[in-house]
Amino acid sequence: MKMRNVVFAGILGLSFFAGAAQAAQYVVVEARGVNLKVGAIVDPTKPLVLKQGQHLTLISDSGQTIKLDGPYEKAPIAAQGVQLAAAFGALASNNNGRLGEIGTTRATGKVTLPKPWLLDAVHPGSECLLEGQQPVLWRPAGDDAADVAIMPADRSWKAQADWPRGDTELPMKKDMGVHGDASYFVSVNGNETAISISTVPASLANDQMRAAWMLQKGCGPQAEALLRASR
Repeated sequence: MKMRNVVFAGILGLSFFAGAAQAAQYVVVEARGVNLKVGAIVDPTKPLVLKQGQHLTLISDSGQTIKLDGPYEKAPIAAQGVQLAAAFGALASNNNGRLGEIGTTRATGKVTLPKPWLLDAVHPGSECLLEGQQPVLWRPAGDDAADVAIMPADRSWKAQADWPRGDTELPMKKDMGVHGDASYFVSVNGNETAISISTVPASLANDQMRAAWMLQKGCGPQAEALLRASR
């Protein structure tokens, strides 16, 4: 086992028992052909009935990812899933490939974020934004002032801001119109980066669930920063 995986296994092991005492719940991260919304809470002890062609991806309290495909008629708690530490290992080995079925990942070693809820403005890829939180752009070096522009994928509008010298973080004002579940182009001094922002729902009860969700959405560096912060 690589050192990175050993570190995350230790983090997860320490934090698991704190969450285990809570009432068990699973959260829907993906649903196809099923009358359940993403972010919905599912009782893992009650049987789920899935027909042929229906699919659910669930996240458990411990951050385990469970993928269910119809025909299926069991309680989700009986299904085998992927533990969070194993998901991080798959992300590291896949580098910029795909993790599971959802989201394009960045290599975990490429970007190290100082905080989990920062949106990388200079590397293309997937970003995660906590539900109800205003987005904050991040750059690795803040030595120089910068002109910033952000546009939706269809380039139907453009919001502009000044990134002050010495600052690595730039909070986005509400009137700039940036939100989750949308794709944008971010230009910093004319250098354009494509990002896709996914919302992390408030229904996720702990950081293990949030990190697993973020991995499924391709937000590996943010998931790493979240677990570092929760130690």
